[in-house]
Amino acid sequence: MTKGLPSRSALAPAFWMDTPPRLRVVRPAGARPDDAELVDRIRQGNRSAEEAVYRAYAPYVLSLTTRLLGRRSDAEDAVQDTFILAFENVSRLRDPGALRPWIMQIAVSQVRRRFRKRRLLKALGLAVGADDATLESLVAPGAGQDVTSDLAALDRVLGGLPAPQRIAWMLRYVEGEELQAVADACGCSLATVKRRIAAADAQVHGELRVAEMEGA
Repeated sequence: MTKGLPSRSALAPAFWMDTPPRLRVVRPAGARPDDAELVDRIRQGNRSAEEAVYRAYAPYVLSLTTRLLGRRSDAEDAVQDTFILAFENVSRLRDPGALRPWIMQIAVSQVRRRFRKRRLLKALGLAVGADDATLESLVAPGAGQDVTSDLAALDRVLGGLPAPQRIAWMLRYVEGEELQAVADACGCSLATVKRRIAAADAQVHGELRVAEMEGA
């Protein structure tokens, strides 16, 4: 049975319920030519415009949040909350043509929120669940053992990083975003995001070198 994304609000449009999760990498090439028009129609209360935006960007947001969070259920919840907030606050979008980066910024804020919740649950001694969508588990079928092992090691390193560093590093090196786009998505300055990425990169390379030496 095809599993739809769970609704998080009584106001959620019905079309949200029949879009199956996509765990493959989906990357729109940028703002589509009609994004500005769709935003204008959404501001006028047009539900078909909301559906068009959701179907265009939900697969990308789901693949992004899945890799950042490492958990399918958390990612699906994050997608729903992202679009609820986007449609409720679309009047605040200054540049309608910048819809994709704006949606990505909201999605990343939802990822940070879930990392904070995990940290709180852990501090309280409560169960936080297990990752079921690690980079290793999302590797393409047929990948070699070396690739799988490297991704498993990377998962372990990233799992030990502070959330801001992990998110910034993955946006830069896993998602391939430009530095300014990473800074915008993280809601911080370019200098701050560079420091986060550099700190994470040092940890990643340092621990992976140790693991490589131990396995030699």
